Parts: sequence; structure tokens; C-alpha cells
Amino acid sequence: MKIFCIFSSLIAGILSGSCFFDTIYLFVFGVFSLSALLGYFFYYKKNQGIIVLSVFIFIFGYLSIQNRINPDLPLNHISNFLDTQENIITGKIVSFAQHYKRKYKITLLCLSIKQSDSEIKQISGMINLSIYSSLTKTSFDKSPRYGDIIKFKSSVKSIRNFQNPGGFDYKRFLKLKRIYGSAWVGGNKVTILTHEYQMNIFSKLIRQIEELRVKYFYFILDQTFCSNPGKIMASLVTGKKEVIPPDIRDLFSKAGISHLLAISGLHLSIVSLLFFFLFYRFFALFPAFLISGRSKKIAGVFTLVPLIFYGIFTGFSPSCQRALIMIVVLMFSFIREKEKDIISSLCFAGILILIWDCAALFSISFQLSFLAVVFIVYGVSIVKQYAAFVLKNNLVSKILLMVLVTLFAGLGTSPLTAHYFNTVSMIAPISNFFAIPVLGFIVLPLGLICLIVFPWFPAFAGFIVQVCTQLISYLSIASSFFISLPFAWSRTVTLQWVEIAVIYLILILMILFLKGYRKSSSLIFIVTFLLIISNFVNNNTIKKSNKNLQITVIDVGQGNSALIQTPQGKNILVDGGGFSDLSAFDTGRYIIAPFLWKKRIKTIDYVILSHPESDHLSGLIFILDNFNVKALIKNSDTRDTAAYKAMIKICEKNSIAIYNPLEHDKNLESFGFNECRFNFFNSSKDIFSYNLNDNSLVFKIIYKNFSMLFPGDILKSRETNLSGKTDSSLHADVMLAPHHGSSSSSTKIFLEKVHPSSVIISCGWQNRYGFPDLDVLQRFKDRQINIFRTDENGAVMVVSDGKNYKIKPFIIESENK
Repeated sequence: MKIFCIFSSLIAGILSGSCFFDTIYLFVFGVFSLSALLGYFFYYKKNQGIIVLSVFIFIFGYLSIQNRINPDLPLNHISNFLDTQENIITGKIVSFAQHYKRKYKITLLCLSIKQSDSEIKQISGMINLSIYSSLTKTSFDKSPRYGDIIKFKSSVKSIRNFQNPGGFDYKRFLKLKRIYGSAWVGGNKVTILTHEYQMNIFSKLIRQIEELRVKYFYFILDQTFCSNPGKIMASLVTGKKEVIPPDIRDLFSKAGISHLLAISGLHLSIVSLLFFFLFYRFFALFPAFLISGRSKKIAGVFTLVPLIFYGIFTGFSPSCQRALIMIVVLMFSFIREKEKDIISSLCFAGILILIWDCAALFSISFQLSFLAVVFIVYGVSIVKQYAAFVLKNNLVSKILLMVLVTLFAGLGTSPLTAHYFNTVSMIAPISNFFAIPVLGFIVLPLGLICLIVFPWFPAFAGFIVQVCTQLISYLSIASSFFISLPFAWSRTVTLQWVEIAVIYLILILMILFLKGYRKSSSLIFIVTFLLIISNFVNNNTIKKSNKNLQITVIDVGQGNSALIQTPQGKNILVDGGGFSDLSAFDTGRYIIAPFLWKKRIKTIDYVILSHPESDHLSGLIFILDNFNVKALIKNSDTRDTAAYKAMIKICEKNSIAIYNPLEHDKNLESFGFNECRFNFFNSSKDIFSYNLNDNSLVFKIIYKNFSMLFPGDILKSRETNLSGKTDSSLHADVMLAPHHGSSSSSTKIFLEKVHPSSVIISCGWQNRYGFPDLDVLQRFKDRQINIFRTDENGAVMVVSDGKNYKIKPFIIESENK
């Protein structure tokens, strides 16, 4: 209990230290946790020493996270040279490379910078560097890698978030890793300044390990012709999970086995068990070790060597570092014959991890790993108490125990997985029952054997790869079957932290009750009941306040997307943003879907696609496939692109109706919900061009006396055509700027017809097109139109009661400046 108090005090200090940059709830939780623990020890344990130590630990956690979130950076730090012109930068590579199709990414420790017409300056700080080059197994020897000092010319960009309510704070995420910028450069423009003979022994060893890793990675891909099973095996053994396609990630996530794809405690545990067994068998051959009982202890010590090597081999990621620390602590507990006190060992490991890296507390893998182990320990203890026959040493009992362990781990981590990944897999216990033995106890050990033999016996190693990938293929087929079963998995809205706390309190209440702690159970029951009442009242208050029309123009970078929420509770999504077809970033998956889940939206009544260009279309594919979409509204344009074909295919698969406002028999030139109407300005009389932008759907939403115009990406010719019509009114209080504020749109005659009092420009920060155009901005200013921009203000929300309206930018101008 003492070490648990220290561990909890450290967590409380870190949470409290982050409150000024995250949420006040963390501060309240941190102080409450510390007060409860100190009160327990003061009144029941009478241990003042623990109280004093806990206070110091709390302060240490508070200050350590403060230093990470708001560090006192020197003047020569790279963060003071961001967003300038191209500079000549020198830096040292301090990470293994992540390999993608057309580039590889590394972490660079900056050493010097030379700006135009200035001297070379010594600098510090780390950045992410993307080198665009087709890195192959033959070109790897000539490419930059760990330990190299390189020189290149590039502009270092600051880390930018997509500024939407509830969005992932990527800037903070990298800041906690001490990374402050990013740069891009072509592979032929990078100069390596160092030679291997100039490096120390440690750097040479790490480089050799990285070379082995990359060669083995390409060996697997070559043997499997870059098939998906081959990519899964390569990720499982080498830790290069960036190679796995999104559809495979989704498959494994829905089946509840995605944790097997990343190097984690499970992988290192299996590796340690394998080598411990081998070392134990070896030392057991010596009678002196066997009789004295030292064979197990010596085997445990020797196991640490291959364990550390494998951790480095897989890239030594933060999750791998934490898992390694945890296993080392548990291994020493085993050597000291203290293995029964797993919770204390776990707490000690947690203290070491958080002292090593206080930001690990906010890591998803850290949270899931600890919760999984805790629930497994207490779950097994309850089974031992009420059903001891399950722990008998026979095959049936071992199989049943493995199912229960998987069930307990899934139960303990499901609230957090639902919060972070918006997916709950009910089929996880069954799929893990097959996946863990196949991937953990067959493919991984065989992959390690293959790693050892492939340089000398490539044919035999190739045979092992074929066997492993065949097993992975069978597992993928089984997973596809499992997730096709009714109620096998489901998408969830983003759980609030209060709801997560209630779920865990209920689970803890059940554990304490089964363990016989009646008094503690009563106290937790009261706290849980109060939280449920508070959350219920808070949600009802929010629902009552959402009786207005709400329109949110979402920050999707250089693209368009907006969510319309009517007073009747209907949800309409206009466009989905997106980048070019060559980009791997999915705005639907990483921006719009989390935004909708945060708003607790799972059903979309209408999706409106203004026109089938990638910056409006690409993000809709994930939305159409993962939300309950009732209908898609689009124009008559089609495209021979992969994104457009995927959209139509998903609509057919999910029975999503497709309507075209130009077809009068569909009666969609005007539709609505009571006082909220949608009027489309397209008709068969319109003159359409071959320019997809000019063919955009143009519509206006009208709620009582308020209106907002959505003109898509129309250009001057279409604006002139619409402005000349006398049978409909273009006037609107708010307008979404046509074509992202391009000079080809927002003509004077069009602005006179619309006559908006406010305009919202959806564009990317420092985009290559130069949007919004300065002349267009001047036109808005000349007409005294209020200007809001997603590149500066983030998401922009328009709220109207039908008479008046308010515009609420996510970032106000003073903050942005």
C-alpha cells in the first residue's frame, strides 16, 4: 500500500501540473486523489513518513510535467527559427527511420543553422525530418541513418493542429517528446558529413542493429511480394507498424486484436519467456545450479540481454521502453522471489517510468498496459477465490484461464479504447483466443528464428516466412468472419472522463464486493451515485441549451467541411475536406469523425457533396463507411478516381440513397425540417462547364429570419449566372467564401447580391495557393463584412435562434496574434 501511495501521489502531481494546459478536471482529480491517500495514511496507518514523501513526490511530478509543457528554451533553440525562408541546417539523426512509400521519416537533433546572408549559428532542439526518396534494401547503405550528421536546405515549419473542439492536440503530443518543428527535403539534397569510423562503439552497434532490422524487414516483404500478411509479420517482429495499411488496422481493431500489431508488453513478455526457458534448460544441466535453485535466477538475469537487444531492434519506441522497464522490474521481483506481490512491482515500475518520462502518463499504451495487468491480477485472484478448479494444471484449465485473462484485460481497457478509438469489440475474447496463440506463440517465435538464420540460410528463412504469412492469412480470414457476426463490434461516441470514471468505479466496486471489502464498497457506491447524478443533470442542461441552429465550419486545412445541426436534432454534413489522392492523411478518419464522435453524433441524416474534387470528397469516404448515413446529395458530375469510386461503392454496400437536386422527380430543390429549410440554386437552366468547381452545388439554409449561403467552389462565370437570376434571392446573413477565398471568385456583383454581414473562409494555413487572395479580402473589408478564417480562427461556429446569430471562432484573434 505504501508504494501504491507514492505511485498515486506522482500521478496526482503530474495531472495537477498539466491542468493549466489541459483541463481543470485533471487538477481536481489530482488534488482529490492526493488528499484521499494522505487522509487514509494519517487516520488509519499513522505513518507520517509516507505522508511527507508523498508530498515531495507530488511536487516532483507537478514540476516535471510543467517543465515539459512550458519549458524555458534557450535563445538558440530551433523553435526560434521556425516558419522562415529556407536555411542550411546541420543535425544529428537520433532515431531509426520510419519507412513509407515515397519517403522515410527521422528525428533530428539540430546542431547549426545558416540563414541567408548570415553566419552559421549553433542551435539545439529536435525536429521531425521527412526525406523524400524511395528507400530500398540496396540504397539503405548510402542513406542517412542513426548517428549520422547530415546537412540539408529546408524551411522548418512549426507544428500546427487542426483547431477543432475536441481535436487531437498533435502539437502538445510532439512537445512532450521535445519535438518542436518539421521539415521536408529531397533525398538527393541531403549530405552526410560523418563516416562510420568517426563514431563511438555504441553508435556503431546501434547502426548495425538498425541495418539488420531494415534488411530483415525487406527480406520479409520480398518473400511475400509486399502482401498484407507479409506486412503484418514484418510489423509484428520488427516493430515497423507504419507499413500496415489502414484497412488492416481497422480489421484488427474491430476484432479487438490491434494491440498485437505494436511492440508492447505482450511481445516483450513472450520474448522473455522464450529466452528464459532456453537459459533455464541450459543452466539446469549443471547440478550445482539446479540443486541450489539458482538456475532460475541466473536464467532471469541472462534473459535481460536478448530482451534489451530486441527492444533496441524494434526501434526502442517509448511504448517499448515502458514495457521493458515493467518486465525488468517484474523479472527482478521473480529473482528476489517476490513475484506474488505483482501490484507493488507494477507500482514500482510505474514510478520508474514516470520519473524517466513524466509525459508517459498521457500515453495511451501506458494507460492500457497498466489497466490490463491490474484487472488481470485481480480477476485471476477472484477466480482463485471462487473457482479454484480453473487454475488446475491441465490443458482444459489452461485454455479456460487464457480466455479469462483475455476477458479481464479487455474488460479493464474497454472504457479507454472506446474513448480513444471509438470502437468496442464484443468479439475480442474469442478473436484473442485464436490471435494470441497464432501471432504470439507461433509467428513471433518463428519470426525470431527467421531473424537469426536468414543471413546464412535464406531458403529456410523464406520457408518460415511463408508458413507464418499463411497462418496470418487464415487469422485475417477468421477475423473478417468474426466482425461480420451481428453485434460483434460497434462504433461509439467519445466517452466523457466523468463517464469513464463512473465505469471504472463500478468495476472497482464489483471487485471490492467480491473480495469482501464491504466498507470500501459503500464509500465507492456513494461517490459513483453522485457522479452519475451530476453527469445526468449536466447532459440534460446541454441538451436544453442546444435548441438553436448550429453550423460549424470545420478546420480541415486546405478544403471544405461543415456540420449543420438543426433545432430538430437533424445532422447534415457538407463536404468532407481532404488532400490529394497521393496523400495518406485521411481528414475523415482523423479530423471529422473524432469531431462528430465528440459531439456524440453517430447518425447523419444527409451528406452533401458540393462537387467531386479531392479537397471536398476524400474525407467523406470514412464517414460514409463508419456512420449511419441516410442519404448522399451530390451533383451530376462523376470522376474516374479511386476516391470517387470508393464513395459510390460504399454507398451501394451500406444502402445509402444518392439524390441529385437537378432531378426534379427527387423533389430536392428544397427540403427541410419544420422552420429550417434548404434551398438549392441549381436547375436544369443553369449553364454548366467542364470545370468541376463551377458545377458545385449552391444552397442556402434558412431558419426563420436567418440564412447562410454555401456556394462551394464556384467561379466568376457561375457567380455571374446566379446573380442574373430574378426568381430567387441569394441574400444571406453569413456566407462561406466561394473557392476558399480565391481571386477567381467573390466578384463584386455576387457580393452585392448575397450582401452578407459575415463571411467564413475555409483554407489551409500558409497554403501553396495563396488563399485567401488579398484583393478578395479587401473586397470584404470595403463592404464592412466580418471575416473569419479557419487557418487563423480554427473551427468557426455559427449559432442562431432564427432572429439573431452569433459567430464563435475556436481561436479568437487576440490569441492567434
